[in-house]
Amino acid sequence: MRFRRAWFTALACVCLAASEATAYADTLTIEVMGGSALNLPSSLTVRQRGFPDIRVSGANYETRPFGNYPYYAWRVGLWDGNAAWELEHIHHRLFLTNPPPEIELFAIHFGYNYFLLGRAWKRNAFIYRAAVGPIVTNPENIVRGRKFRTGPGVLDTGNYFSGIGTRAGVARNLQLTRHVFLVGEAAFSAGFAWRVPVADGSANVPNFALHGHLGIGVGF
Repeated sequence: MRFRRAWFTALACVCLAASEATAYADTLTIEVMGGSALNLPSSLTVRQRGFPDIRVSGANYETRPFGNYPYYAWRVGLWDGNAAWELEHIHHRLFLTNPPPEIELFAIHFGYNYFLLGRAWKRNAFIYRAAVGPIVTNPENIVRGRKFRTGPGVLDTGNYFSGIGTRAGVARNLQLTRHVFLVGEAAFSAGFAWRVPVADGSANVPNFALHGHLGIGVGF
């Protein structure tokens, strides 16, 4: 919690500093960001063959942004004046903190991945964004003593198509040089992952989160 406060405070400072920055008209932008997220309570349903469904009405998750597969995001934008088409990947992480007795571990820390196509609009000093796309998950869990950790998945990488997600956000950039800028961004994501693998079954794992991003970008 202390880390999240520091992260969002730093984000606010970048956004305030950006008010004095000079904006340049780039056609292609590439951004790489770190960050974290505050996950809102949501439902969780686990289906396992031979057993009744497990339902958690107020599932709480932590992001824990650091680890072997840390939280990160990247984005490529193609601008035409004050509007752009963008491709974006958000590598989100989920750790269930209030599991019922049947669940020993439930994490999607190898990636609750958003792959998004979206639009961006520059309005004064701000950039507004909206995007939608598939969710690909790489989970680890132990349900009723049965462990699931990665697997073949898509292209034998342990990743599984699990649903659809969307995000909306607002950002401000701080220009450092003609082609390099800092990124400060706040966003809200809504993920609807209805087929996350568990041993002998699957789980429905919607997620709603507030994200803070800090990073660096280049424009051409």
